[in-house]
Amino acid sequence: MRTSLLVPVFAAICSVAYAVDATVPLTVSSADKKASITLQLGEKWKTSVSKDGRTEIDIPMSGVHIEISALSQSSVEEAEKQAAELIKGYVTKFKVTETKAITVAGAPGKQVTGSGEEADDGDPSNADVYFFSVDGKVFMLCAHGEGDGSVKNRPLIATLLASVKKASH
Repeated sequence: MRTSLLVPVFAAICSVAYAVDATVPLTVSSADKKASITLQLGEKWKTSVSKDGRTEIDIPMSGVHIEISALSQSSVEEAEKQAAELIKGYVTKFKVTETKAITVAGAPGKQVTGSGEEADDGDPSNADVYFFSVDGKVFMLCAHGEGDGSVKNRPLIATLLASVKKASH
């Protein structure tokens, strides 16, 4: 399994900002490059593309790390079963504690919640992994961090997921 290279993204200057009052669009292409999605990021959020092609979203002072990527899996269900493998670059020894249905861009998806260890230093980590499909293409958003970073930022992540739309070409 592989993740796609992602479209270059906008970067913003770092400052304390949680609200998504002013937004900056982020476009992510599907693994096969035949479709793409857009999300609306807060104006002060920073983005970068990691070596493995995932877009990393930094929300200053939030305590959560967010990555979004296009997947080559054929369905949300297939991706959900591979959650631990798909996030191992961020969270290792991931153990699922809860799975629930979500809706993203009008389509069914899954939220997989669990805990493990940070891949970089082995500290305890929690993660919420969101799998969704737009135009038949599967995407993943992983929110993780030490302590309750992913939990306390769920409203922010919900707003981010609510902004997902099929990109017009």
